[in-house]
Amino acid sequence: MRARWVLATLMTLLCCVDIAFAVQRGGPELIALPGAALLALLAVRGRSHPALCGLAAAAVLVLSSGLFRVVDPLGHGPILPTENAAAVLLVLFAHRRLPPLKALPITGALALAALVSLVVRSSIPDTRTLAFGMLQLLLAMGTGTYLRGWQPTVVRAPLLELFSRQWPMIAGLTVLVFLEGNAYLEDRPYAIAMLLGAVVLAVLAVLAPLRPLETALLGASALACMGVVNVLLGAREMSSAILPPLPITATAAGMLLMAYLVRHAAYRKAWIGGSALVGAALIAVVLDGAAESPLEFSTTFRTLALGGLLLALSVGSGVYFRTRDGERTRTVETAVEQAQQAERLALARELHDVVAHHVTGIVVQAQAAQMVAAQKPEAAAEAMERIANSGTEALVAMRRLVASMRGAEPAGTSGATEQATTDLAADLTSLAEGAGPKVRLLLDIGREVPQEVARSALRLVQESLTNAGKHAPDATEILVSVRSPQEHLHVRITDNGSGRRTAPVGGSGGYGLVGMRERIELLGGRFSAGPGEGTGWRVEAWLPLAERAAG
Repeated sequence: MRARWVLATLMTLLCCVDIAFAVQRGGPELIALPGAALLALLAVRGRSHPALCGLAAAAVLVLSSGLFRVVDPLGHGPILPTENAAAVLLVLFAHRRLPPLKALPITGALALAALVSLVVRSSIPDTRTLAFGMLQLLLAMGTGTYLRGWQPTVVRAPLLELFSRQWPMIAGLTVLVFLEGNAYLEDRPYAIAMLLGAVVLAVLAVLAPLRPLETALLGASALACMGVVNVLLGAREMSSAILPPLPITATAAGMLLMAYLVRHAAYRKAWIGGSALVGAALIAVVLDGAAESPLEFSTTFRTLALGGLLLALSVGSGVYFRTRDGERTRTVETAVEQAQQAERLALARELHDVVAHHVTGIVVQAQAAQMVAAQKPEAAAEAMERIANSGTEALVAMRRLVASMRGAEPAGTSGATEQATTDLAADLTSLAEGAGPKVRLLLDIGREVPQEVARSALRLVQESLTNAGKHAPDATEILVSVRSPQEHLHVRITDNGSGRRTAPVGGSGGYGLVGMRERIELLGGRFSAGPGEGTGWRVEAWLPLAERAAG
């Protein structure tokens, strides 16, 4: 709704300007004002109904021009700015909202209506007017297609992909060719060869991103040939030429070839292609100066100085875009590396918290079974059963973790959460019961705990119990306290071991505390671990329960 009102305001202002100028001139333009107002209304509605409004606008434009000619057969008047803007907007809306097969007929109808109106109102439209209309048409079509983001269902060929990105350059070079063609043919009709060379250079400039060195070498050949042809035909440069005798289109295309060469080609190839382009341009300029006045080269020197400035502009543009492309590539690579590092850290934490927990339980139970096997064979049998169950759980956890890495599970889940539910108290109770009789659990959770906080708290307790089993085998009691005072979840795990670090069987990775600290700090909490009061070991964490802003 806001966009429609902005569009309506702009079209209203254009109508007011047309009315003011028509009243001031007092000519036949007053007859076209009702049609212009109706076209403005159709342009505003065309955002929602581009097909119907586009066809109606074409009909209104033709009828308005016909009425213009009937009322004043000898009058001459241009297409009003409101009419022109409405037609351009309707072409843009058609290509933005409709598929290409439906947008092209509407575009053709509007273009034909505009051409008929030009002929009816001014008899013979000049080339400059037609070129400007063609430029507007191409820009409207390209902008609408770009805003729509239309992509075909099949993969497009590199050439088609290139044309879809180079449409502004194609439009600009096309307009230059139209304008220069009109001026060249009026000034020296025998210079059609120079125009053909300019067209060849314009085509090569459009294709330059695909093959920068090859197009630069072909462009250099075309420039040299144009200089030779200019001397052989006895032609002279136009007053509007930037680098006589080269047309403006040829000069602009040569600058584009140099810029693309510097931007995309390797340094050695850029030197080769750039030298060829500069040498060919020098040949054309020097031959023209020698043919004009062999004894006077001041004009040639000024031309060469201007050419040096244009060369610096094109090379500088190529270097700028090459640097920007390199920075964009480095940024993407850095982002990919950071994402990979984050994934590796997350995977390391999950492996340590889940699989290592099960394997540690297997080792501890196997050691206990060895110690009591001689005195209590039935206890050893129970221990072996627990070992088998722990091995099965470890295998299931590993398979789920691998499945999550391969994308078999939804995003944001992993096998590491197979024990976590929505009830933190129940999860902690189940974990404490499975850890043995020496674990004592104290719970005081008086409010709802977010799922991420509950999962991190569960992993913290799980890792602490695993560490106590590995490093404090002489501990007779492990106290787990989980409370939720005020706005935090306070987790505290202590044991009454001797405090001496015992090397566990199979060694220790040393990443348990690092992983716990990372988990807690990612949620904005605080973590501490160290010797307990008097004896044993203490792990403590404070996790925020309230939602916090990202970062």
